[in-house]
Amino acid sequence: MAENPSGGEKSELPTPKRLEDARLDGQVSFSAEVNIAVLLIIGFCTLAVIGPWAWASMLAMMRLSMGDALHWELDSRETMGAVTDHLLMSAGWLVPLLGVLFISGLGLSIAQVGLLFTGKPLIPKLNRISPLTGLQRLFGMRGLMRFVVNLLKLTLVVLLAWHLLSDDIPRMIVMKRDVAERMAVESWGIFVLVMKLAAVLFIIAAGDFLFQRYQHTQDLMMTKQEIKEEIKQSDGDPLIKSKIRQIQRQMAQRRMMQEVPKADVVITNPTHVAVALKYDKTTMAAPVVIARGYDEVAQRIKAIAAEHGIVQVENIALARALAKELDVGDAVPVKWYQAVAEILSMVYKLKKPAA
Repeated sequence: MAENPSGGEKSELPTPKRLEDARLDGQVSFSAEVNIAVLLIIGFCTLAVIGPWAWASMLAMMRLSMGDALHWELDSRETMGAVTDHLLMSAGWLVPLLGVLFISGLGLSIAQVGLLFTGKPLIPKLNRISPLTGLQRLFGMRGLMRFVVNLLKLTLVVLLAWHLLSDDIPRMIVMKRDVAERMAVESWGIFVLVMKLAAVLFIIAAGDFLFQRYQHTQDLMMTKQEIKEEIKQSDGDPLIKSKIRQIQRQMAQRRMMQEVPKADVVITNPTHVAVALKYDKTTMAAPVVIARGYDEVAQRIKAIAAEHGIVQVENIALARALAKELDVGDAVPVKWYQAVAEILSMVYKLKKPAA
């Protein structure tokens, strides 16, 4: 299990944010072996298609070179002219081949890591030039895997070279045929041999691809503390959020208390609950709650109501029901119309003598 320098155990899988941050830093899972294996197959398939054209071009170039060899003069103009002619003749098949390989390589890289443009990997870092860090990269798991892959590839190349040198080339030398004819005969055998090599390389590449994915995940593993810190950064510090909610509640209460003097009546518990109602028959379909609260808030509502001469009516059941089911700004529902109407009627009668 990986551990970070501070001693915390990196036991948690990387979060999407950690993966995205690493990606922006250029730290992605990428297997060069996949590109090499697939490009080898694509390259030889392309050669199989343009092979006759390329072979004819090379033969023509050889004939031109041999035919003009006796007439060349050793000056720069003749030399550059000959080189230019040879390049133009080769470009006819080299450009398509290189173009296919370039586009394929670009597509393979995008398929592995997606579109990514970042210059951060080019920024010098002191830990990259540290001898200790270099030794860790060289003898670590990633370095060991790279050594094994390179050893396997070297072994395959040696076996391929041995096969060609020990079998095909001696037979080609002793065979009494035109070289061009012999190359045509052997081309299919070489193609099949290279395809076998590519197939083995593809198996190696698949293993390297899976290893790179695994190692990339291991490199980005997180501790529980790092997860907590990320949550704080993403969602905000819980203490700060709690303080913000507290301030919002206080502001809402202040606005609510400012509305209490506009109430027609305050229905109370009488000590633990207070609900202030306002009704204007010209603008409202039903009475509306403009303030409500329990305990200390209820006492403040009652104090403001008393200060402004608002009638307070004790009705335990109604006060509890209104405070429990309604919020500030809600209209009284039909089921309580009768009870509220009786209270408002009484309040209006009390106000008439004063008028």
